[in-house]
Amino acid sequence: MTTYRGQGMARMEDERLLRGGGTFVDDIQLDGMLHAAVLRSTEPHARIRSVDTAAALASPGVAAVYTGADLDGVVPDIGAIRREGMGETPIPEHPVLAKDRVCYVGQPVAIVVASTRAQAFDARDSIAVDYEPLPPLLDPRESASDADPLHPDIGTNVVMRTEAGAGNVAEAFENADAIVEASYEIPRLVAMPMECRGIIVAPDAESGRLTVWTSTQVPHRVKTFLAMLLPGDLDVRVITPDVGGGFGRKIEVWPEEVAAAYAAVQLGAPVKWTEQRSESTLASHGRGFTADVEAAVRSDGTMLGVRIRMLADMGAYFLTSSGGPLGNAVQRVAGPYAIPAMDVECLGVTTNRPPTGPYRGAGGPEAAVPIERIMDDAARRLGMDPAEIRRRNFIPADAFPYETATGLLYDSGDFHTAFDRALGMAGYAGLRERQASERGPFRTGIGVATVTKASGGKANVRKSLTRVEMKPDGRVVIVTDVSPHGQGTATSFSQIAADTLGVPPEMVDLHHGDTDELASGGGTTSSRGLAVGGNAAYLALQEVKRRLDAAGGVVPANGITVELEWELPANPFGFAAHVAVVELDEGTGDVRLTDYAAVHDCGPMINPVIVRGQIQGGIAQGIGQALSEGMLYTAAGQPQTASFMTYGIPIAESLPAFALENQQTPSPTNPLGIKGIGELPTVAAPVAVTNAVADALARSGADVSGVDMPLLTERVWRALG
Repeated sequence: MTTYRGQGMARMEDERLLRGGGTFVDDIQLDGMLHAAVLRSTEPHARIRSVDTAAALASPGVAAVYTGADLDGVVPDIGAIRREGMGETPIPEHPVLAKDRVCYVGQPVAIVVASTRAQAFDARDSIAVDYEPLPPLLDPRESASDADPLHPDIGTNVVMRTEAGAGNVAEAFENADAIVEASYEIPRLVAMPMECRGIIVAPDAESGRLTVWTSTQVPHRVKTFLAMLLPGDLDVRVITPDVGGGFGRKIEVWPEEVAAAYAAVQLGAPVKWTEQRSESTLASHGRGFTADVEAAVRSDGTMLGVRIRMLADMGAYFLTSSGGPLGNAVQRVAGPYAIPAMDVECLGVTTNRPPTGPYRGAGGPEAAVPIERIMDDAARRLGMDPAEIRRRNFIPADAFPYETATGLLYDSGDFHTAFDRALGMAGYAGLRERQASERGPFRTGIGVATVTKASGGKANVRKSLTRVEMKPDGRVVIVTDVSPHGQGTATSFSQIAADTLGVPPEMVDLHHGDTDELASGGGTTSSRGLAVGGNAAYLALQEVKRRLDAAGGVVPANGITVELEWELPANPFGFAAHVAVVELDEGTGDVRLTDYAAVHDCGPMINPVIVRGQIQGGIAQGIGQALSEGMLYTAAGQPQTASFMTYGIPIAESLPAFALENQQTPSPTNPLGIKGIGELPTVAAPVAVTNAVADALARSGADVSGVDMPLLTERVWRALG
């Protein structure tokens, strides 16, 4: 029998999508459908004196205009999912439409609904808002001082506090041969999926049913929140068609979506809202952390203890998932190291910027920057090779399962072997020899990063409801709660089914993204696709196989159906070792990435081609974060990088060929041994590249303290002095 798992099959989804056969939200047309446009704040902080909608209401084709005054007391603000670290402090909930004040550039102020999109845009532009500007709060450190609370009713800017740690940190610092201190910044980033957000809401007055098509990663969450937020007792069905990328930012329930749904219910007609790229850059961001780090080290490079204080710029309001990265970050800063004493704290503070939330890695890249950069800074302080200091501190292969000082339980791994493979692929020893002979004006910089990343998420996200049906003709239908947006899920699940039931992959259909088909679901988030959803499907397929065998290998006339819910008992942890090589022009500050090597341990691979694609995309996103991407603001709170003209998405010609290999250490936490790969490369890449640039700068005699992402040419040139 042919074995499909582990084979690099071409993705079954691709031909349809490449030939234009995909159906995205904006492709869907309904009879009598109206179109919405959102008016956004042009001020970072201001009182709203008045909103004049008269001209908009009189514009051709306009069906309605809604402002915050129309929704006040009718549609509640969007609240955050409660998480550890939120305490008793009220969380600033996001108004669907601004009421008496705006708190960031881009905040929704009004929504216009018209017969055509062009008419909605024209009418939107005729709305006159009278603002009374207020001083913006932009610096997270200033915000943390609580000198001037952004939300007086809350009384503090520190709205979330997460902590982790164990061991005697004071003793570690007393016994240290050296104490290394540094501060690092991680910029705000825009996810930039190919498809921006979009929603269609179609009400049925007779049945009270609301059918929603939306570009989301979490259809069941959207269903739950819309039913909670909209007035009336509505029966909500959410359908997720093809989704053109999400990267974590499509796991929220958004103000514009709620406003469009409210309008549809009030008007009794379908309403479509499609986000423009210029709106996407203003609506929300990922990352936005600062970290102050102290490390207690011995002269041989052993880390005795680490103290880290992080600030997370949460923006003016929380969205549903805003708090997630903070709790992840304080635990994940342990990295792959056996550091016995750690004291970590992260404060979430409010500012006059858009909300933040999970973005590919969701706390992982935010954690990797402080621990991986302090490793390099400590190595420089001690005169050690950065690779050697990591080897001295790795968790040994015979120590698993291993609990870190921050409370994570690592299930399995062999960090030394994977790291040595990556160094060998990069020709690390030869690069160091070449570097030692250089005299400028071009300097080679070598950066390494070694990281871990959990898969599966927390709490109910680790549960998956799945149904498998085998038809009398042998065709197999898998109904999964996983909601893909580029992961190749249909191909991977088909390979698992083909191996289990002995059918060709072409005989397997994957159904997803319809809340009418499954009662609950966690969607696609936290690298749970295969680690949770794939394993649930695998177990359901095993039960179908058992029943098929009991029936003598003949499918009964009514078919075989198995529905089950499976819960991942503990998170599996993947590991990545990256080596980045850059060339620095000392005369101009220009940085060119010349070579890149990486080894990933994601457990057994269902499809190596898909794994490779995930790794390539993840590294590219990480390189962008390091060298060119960052949502920057003026001192007055106006965005400076809100379009592709100014926001530096990496392009193919700026990237070197990636040398990639995989290590496959099965995880004991799940039947398939999966560890996850979708986010792991993005955790390592930003700091590997940053360490490479810092290495080149240090060899040029520059002070690398304060050298932070994005490493734009001007910043590097200024660091050179």
